Amino acid sequence: MKNFVLCIVALFLVFACSPDEDVRPEENNKQSSTLMSESSIAQNLANPYEQTGIDYYNQLNLYTKSHGYPNSVQQLTDQMLYLSNNSRKDTKFSKSAITITPEMIALILAEPEVKLAELIENSSLSLEVKSNLNGFVSDLIEQQEDDYDEVCSFIISYETSVIENILLQEDEKDTILKVASISRYSLYAEARRRDRDWETAITTKPTKPLFDGDEITIIALAVLFNTLQ
Repeated sequence: MKNFVLCIVALFLVFACSPDEDVRPEENNKQSSTLMSESSIAQNLANPYEQTGIDYYNQLNLYTKSHGYPNSVQQLTDQMLYLSNNSRKDTKFSKSAITITPEMIALILAEPEVKLAELIENSSLSLEVKSNLNGFVSDLIEQQEDDYDEVCSFIISYETSVIENILLQEDEKDTILKVASISRYSLYAEARRRDRDWETAITTKPTKPLFDGDEITIIALAVLFNTLQ
């Protein structure tokens, strides 16, 4: 009887003290589910290139969790290099052989809107697509003071018009819809950052961001643009 009891106790200890590896997959799945749940506000599953925006958002979150939000030009440059390098590794992103350098990012940071316009103009895209993208970027800039929900609705309406546009070739829609998807998620990430800054402002003085949310989005689009064509 004594041996039987000892066996039961031993079995209990084996199951109760199982290694962390048995738990980690569930924890990772929980974290992944939470992340997807948070970003679902920004989703537009009607966009066939939605995964591009989701991947951008996930990479941005991974970097932020490890390094925090950038508070200097160097930190922002490092963040953009990380996003660029990871987008180049992803076949859903990269079609370009151009490697983004710190010097290129410095030029983009100096004049984000001008550099993005130059990248669009110097691309191999058709005149109609260039005009379409320039109009979209201009509209984003004009709505920089609007709430995220309003801007998100605008972007989704824009995506719908692109998808339904029979005059655009499918390979032309590719770049436009990827730009729109990244814009939605980038602006959402900045909206979440502002919310956190507001919550902590009661007890601590928040650090003023280097750039506004729409500027960060324009910078990200300029850095990633060559990988989206």
